[in-house]
Amino acid sequence: MAVDVLVTGGDTELGRTVAEGFRDDGHKVTLVGARRSDLEIAAKELDVDAIVCDTTDAASLDEARGLFPHHLDTIVNVPAPRWEAGDPRTYSIADTAKAWRNELDATVLSAVLTVQAVGDNLCSGGAIISVVAENPAVGSVDAAIKSTLSSWISAREVSPSTPWLPGAACSPVTKAFRAHRRPSDPRWPAWPCS
Repeated sequence: MAVDVLVTGGDTELGRTVAEGFRDDGHKVTLVGARRSDLEIAAKELDVDAIVCDTTDAASLDEARGLFPHHLDTIVNVPAPRWEAGDPRTYSIADTAKAWRNELDATVLSAVLTVQAVGDNLCSGGAIISVVAENPAVGSVDAAIKSTLSSWISAREVSPSTPWLPGAACSPVTKAFRAHRRPSDPRWPAWPCS
């Protein structure tokens, strides 16, 4: 059965790969991303709909709200970092602050704002999937993000039919989607569902 899937971070390689997996399984996909040129190229190559919107910016989401599909079965939050990190061992305090803010905005804030903006469009029993690092180093920004998203997801009122795990919601869609995982890409999560 085909489902309607919204994929944020559609202007990134990871977002494109996620969307491609759902599309290849016969699902209707809408990509969301802030970088118009990258998003339009991905949407054209995949033959899917696209919405130019910065999911870390409340005003951008408000402006685009009417463009989102009115029925969604799955929301996939793919982070779209805006800052290229170097070696954290060489960071100044300002660099550390910038790296953490960027990662928190790209991963946590974007997920929270996206779900708030389009969550009412999510059907009963729908899934919210947030892509996070699989095994982050203790004390790292990725570990903090995984913990934060896990707590936020656990605190949300969700349908009893939607099982939640730290970092990912498992559903038949994600199980089928697992076949599209690129094992060589360390950013790609291993789906912890059987």
